[in-house]
Amino acid sequence: MKNLMLPLILTALLSSCTPDSAKETMNDELQEKIDEQLLIAENMLNDREFKNAIAHIELHKLRNGNYPNALSELMFLTAMDSSIFYSVEYTRLDSVYELNINFEHSFFGDEEKKAGQLKYPPEFWKGLGCVKSNVK
Repeated sequence: MKNLMLPLILTALLSSCTPDSAKETMNDELQEKIDEQLLIAENMLNDREFKNAIAHIELHKLRNGNYPNALSELMFLTAMDSSIFYSVEYTRLDSVYELNINFEHSFFGDEEKKAGQLKYPPEFWKGLGCVKSNVK
């Protein structure tokens, strides 16, 4: 317990000596770092959801010979997989499909900052039926 008290006391003493303008600057910098980390986490989650949806859609085609008319036709989804219903927007286009990340249902807020953050190399798209997407 003594080991925890000293840092807390020092922090309290030092923060009381810090000018308000320095505190505001520190708070702004801290908020920027938090926003940066949230954006990274958001992109990781969007990447996972996008790839998970593609995997299930492509598996459906492999098993059934065609792409599903809607995501609701996908089979054997776990509770974790069902999040794709909120995370992506799927549209079947004849023999191919369009798949978009749904930024309106973003995990951490400001969808304008996250739009276009996911990018994949041309090799990623090779062999997929996804011919249109808001992901690059």
